[in-house]
Amino acid sequence: MPKIVAAHQPFTLCVEDDSSAATVNIRDGSVSHALYFSFTDSNQVFAIEMGLPANERLTIGLLVLNKAPENTMPQEELPYITIPSLQETLQPTIRSSFYEPYSQTDYIRLLRYNSNQFQEAQTINIQVHARASGYFVLSLGYKEESRNIVISGDVQQKNGGSCLIAPNINTLSSKAQQSKNDIQPVKERKDNTPAAILDDPEQKKTIVEKNETTNNIVFLIPLLTTLLIGLSVFIFYRINRKT
Repeated sequence: MPKIVAAHQPFTLCVEDDSSAATVNIRDGSVSHALYFSFTDSNQVFAIEMGLPANERLTIGLLVLNKAPENTMPQEELPYITIPSLQETLQPTIRSSFYEPYSQTDYIRLLRYNSNQFQEAQTINIQVHARASGYFVLSLGYKEESRNIVISGDVQQKNGGSCLIAPNINTLSSKAQQSKNDIQPVKERKDNTPAAILDDPEQKKTIVEKNETTNNIVFLIPLLTTLLIGLSVFIFYRINRKT
C-alpha cells in the first residue's frame, strides 16, 4: 500500500510587486508545508529562507494539479529550484501522478529532493525560478506538526483569502487558492507525456477496507439485537418461573 504523507500547513503565496523588503523565515524546515503560488511570466523568481536543526535533512518537492494547462507543459517550461549554499539545481524531471483522497484532487509530482542529514544546524535559501506562467505547489519538510506554526515575518496562514508574502520577487499576481495536501507519488512515469489519472487498485485499497469495515458493522447490528432480545426473554422466563 503506498505511503501517504500530508502537508498540514498550507499557504498561498500572494506576492505583491513591492515586496523586496519583505522577509519570510521558516524556523524549522523539517516541518511539513505546502506553498501554493502562480507565476505570470518567465522572468519571475522568489526565495524562502529556512532554518534546519542539527541532525535533520532538507526535503523539497514541486507539484502541479493534474489538469490543463500545467499537466501538459513540457519540462523546459516548468519551474526549477536552486539552493545556492548547497550548490544544487533541481530540475523537474519526474512525472509522477497520484490521487489525494482528502481534497479529492489529482496531482503530478515534478521533482523531489532529499538531502543527507546535516550534523549541524543550517540556514538555507531556496529559490524557485519561473520559465513560463502557471500554478504550482512547493512542498517543504516532512514532519506533521499542524499546530506548530514555524513561519514568521510578513506571513498569514491561508484562511479566508489571507496569504504568505515572499521576498526577492519581480512580480507575482495575488491569487487565493484552495489548500491541498502533499502526497508521496504512487507510480513514476519515465517519459514526458502528460500524466493521466492513475487507476491503481492499491490506491483504492483504503477505501475498500473502510467499506468492508462498515459492512461488517452493519451485519453485526441485527445479530447483537437478536441476542439481546433472546437474553431478555430468557431472563423474563426465569423470573416468572420463580414467582
